[in-house]
Amino acid sequence: MKKMIAIAALFVATVSFAQEHTRGERFKKMMNTAPEETAEMQTKRLTLALVLDDKQQEKVYDLYLAEAKERKAQWEERSAKRSTREKGVKPTEEEVAAMRASIKERHKAMLGKQIAHQEKMQDILNEEQFKQWRKLKMKRHERMAMRDGKRGDRFQKRRSQERWRK
Repeated sequence: MKKMIAIAALFVATVSFAQEHTRGERFKKMMNTAPEETAEMQTKRLTLALVLDDKQQEKVYDLYLAEAKERKAQWEERSAKRSTREKGVKPTEEEVAAMRASIKERHKAMLGKQIAHQEKMQDILNEEQFKQWRKLKMKRHERMAMRDGKRGDRFQKRRSQERWRK
């Protein structure tokens, strides 16, 4: 009986581990889809969640299509840079400093794009839809933070620290 339980536990652990995908695999799969397909799926999800009319669907699709094309171009540019880098060779201190500065600039640009996206969505959606969209966005943010163990831990620590500051 003990052997059967041990075998069943081993089987369950093996199956659950085999189905786990790494973040990189999910990202590569997402980047291999066409921007049009990505924009269409995002528009359909939003239409189901917010009950968009035809004009809103068209505007949202155009917005998501432009963003998907831009994301794909940026990803291809970064992957080209990554592939030209020699493996096993550590970057110099100057290169590390340049990378950090580049990351900070990309982060600033990303925040600017998020603000612009939010403003465009506010123009497209009515007031109630926009509130619902913000709630959906926050739920997705929390789910993503909890998906990775490390990021989830950092997110929870930050939230608990914010609570103590108040």
